[in-house]
Amino acid sequence: MRKLILLTLFAFIVQLYGQLPNGSRSLIFTQTARTFEKGRLEVHSNMNFFTKVTDFVGQGTKPLDFSAVNYWLVNGNLAITYGITDHFDFTVAPQIYQDTHAENEYNLPGDIFLLFKAGSFAFGDRHMYGSGLIGVRLPTGEEHNYPFTEYASGAVEYGIGSALSYYKDQYLPDRSLNAHLNLNWWNHNEAGRVVYKTSTFESKATKNSSELQVGLAAVYPTQLFDYRMELNGVFYLNEPDEFVYSRESWMYLTPSLRYNALSWMSLDFGVSVRVSPDEETTNVSAAVGREEQDLPNYAAWKAQIGLNFKILPFTVSHQTSAEVQRDEFKKRVDFFQQIVEDREKSAQIQEELDKLKEERETAEKELEELKQILQEEGE
Repeated sequence: MRKLILLTLFAFIVQLYGQLPNGSRSLIFTQTARTFEKGRLEVHSNMNFFTKVTDFVGQGTKPLDFSAVNYWLVNGNLAITYGITDHFDFTVAPQIYQDTHAENEYNLPGDIFLLFKAGSFAFGDRHMYGSGLIGVRLPTGEEHNYPFTEYASGAVEYGIGSALSYYKDQYLPDRSLNAHLNLNWWNHNEAGRVVYKTSTFESKATKNSSELQVGLAAVYPTQLFDYRMELNGVFYLNEPDEFVYSRESWMYLTPSLRYNALSWMSLDFGVSVRVSPDEETTNVSAAVGREEQDLPNYAAWKAQIGLNFKILPFTVSHQTSAEVQRDEFKKRVDFFQQIVEDREKSAQIQEELDKLKEERETAEKELEELKQILQEEGE
C-alpha cells in the first residue's frame, strides 16, 4: 500500500516537472549499452531547473519604464522503459516544459519521445557491451524554440545512435566501476515550418538542421550510493536558421549522486555546469523587442533531481517462502556455474599459450643450431 501511494505521488509530481528521456539502466543523460531483460519495467524521472534575472543591456542609461525580469527554466520528464526481450527494450517519455516565457506560460502536455534500443551485446570477455538506438520526438507540445535549453523545432524529429559500455567486473557489472560512450545523429526536420513567431511576426525554417550528440560517463557504485560523472553535448552538423534561440553547439559537465534508498527505489541529485563558450549568434527580426534579443541561449547551470522506481519483476504472491528460496538458489547456482565455465575456458587458453611458448622455444633452439652449422661451414 505504501508503495502504491508513493507511485501515485510520483506520477503527479513528474507531470509538473521534467526533461529529455533516457531509457534502460540510464544515468541522467547517458545511455548504457545494456538493455532490460524480458519483462522488466522501470519508471525514471528527472527535474532540472535554472533561474536568471535579466537586466538592461545596451548603451546609455536605462529607460524610465524599464524593469528587470526573472526568467525560469523548469524541465520535466517521465520515462517508462519495458524489456521486450533480453536484447531489446522500449521507452516512452511524455515531456512537460514549464514556463516557456510565452503567453500560455507552459506546455501541458509537452512533446512525447519514443526510444527503441537493441543492446546487451557482450564482447571482450563480457567486459564490453554494445547497443544501437532509434529515437523519435512527437511535437505534442504547444510551444517550441524556447530560450535557455536544447533546440525543439516543433516538427517530428528523429535520430539514430549507438552506445558502448565497459564494466570492470564481468560477473557483477552493476556493482563495479563502469564507463559509457554515446554517439548519436539527430535531425530536427523543420524545413518549411514556422519556427519563430510573435503576435505580429513569424519566420519559417529554410532548411533541416542536424546535429551530432556526444555523451561520456563514468560510474563508481557502492552499496548505498553511486558516484557519477557525465559529459554531454551537441555539435551541429547543419546549423539552424539565425532566428533559432539555441543554434549554437553546447556541452555540459554533470557530477551526480544516486542514492539507492530501497531495492525498488532510488533518487538522483546533481548539477550541470556549462563548459562550452557563452556564444550568441541568434539574430531575431527587428520586430522582436530588446528584452528577448538579449536572452542567452543556454543556461550557465542546471540543478538536477530524479526519482526512479523498479516496478517489474515482482515476487508472485502465490509463491511459498520455500519456492522463493529455491528460485534464488537456482539463480546463484547458475551464476557460479557461469564463473566455473569461464575459468575452464581461461585454463584452456592458458594451456594453448603454454604449448605455443614451448613450440617457440623449440623453434628458437633449432634456429640457433642452424646458425652454428652455417658458421662452421663458412669457416
